[in-house]
Amino acid sequence: MRRTAVVTGASRGIGRVTAERLVKKGYRVYGLCRKVPKEKAGIRFISCDVSRKAQVEKAFGKILEREKQIHVLVNNAGMGISGAVEFATEEEIEKQLSVNLKGSIFCSQAVIPAMRKAGQGRILFVSSLAAIFPLPFQSFYSVSKAGVNAFSDALGIELAPFHIQTCTLMLNDVKTEFTDYREKCFEGNEIYQGRIARSVGKMEASERQGMEPETVAETVIRLLSKRRMPSHATAGTASRLLTLADRLLPAEFVLRLLAVLYG
Repeated sequence: MRRTAVVTGASRGIGRVTAERLVKKGYRVYGLCRKVPKEKAGIRFISCDVSRKAQVEKAFGKILEREKQIHVLVNNAGMGISGAVEFATEEEIEKQLSVNLKGSIFCSQAVIPAMRKAGQGRILFVSSLAAIFPLPFQSFYSVSKAGVNAFSDALGIELAPFHIQTCTLMLNDVKTEFTDYREKCFEGNEIYQGRIARSVGKMEASERQGMEPETVAETVIRLLSKRRMPSHATAGTASRLLTLADRLLPAEFVLRLLAVLYG
């Protein structure tokens, strides 16, 4: 039986490469994105803003009507907003949390009933090391990814009796268009003595030298092929070393290091 996968944020970057790899693995792949690209590469695209629950329910309704079952959901859609906390608007905070966190929640809610009835399913969340290494001047991005981690863990416990597995893939720097699409606010940069611009600049320089999205896609495929997915995973040697450091080093030391690097 041919297996069905849904990948959110599939029009470019990590989502696009992951969707293409799943197609090559024999999956029937549906890609959710706000703007459907012209080049399909075997992916069945559906226009959907994951932060809008009604759109999510409609998109998954179409998929389930055609396929009856969804075996894999990759919650990848995400975006970044940077700036000082005190100047962040309600709209900016809502947008950051809606896309990164609520979008993953809505898509998971939409797929759970079918997976539960089938007695199987895998939900993989593309998260960030910012979930455990909180980034100054990208506070709400870190909050959104920490929320994704907690949601995945709690959901995995809830769904274990139905043989539905969850996994959080925490990424370090990845070279994608995500950097170019980050919404940056430099209000208060003078008050913060130029620290906002310097912090975001360092982060973006690191991202442009980061791992290729293909490395992430290969990790996703490897995780999905395991008999039992780990609750948390990383991609690349550097990421694994950072997660080890987080477990071994005192929290105060880690926070001081983050302050030196990005504060």
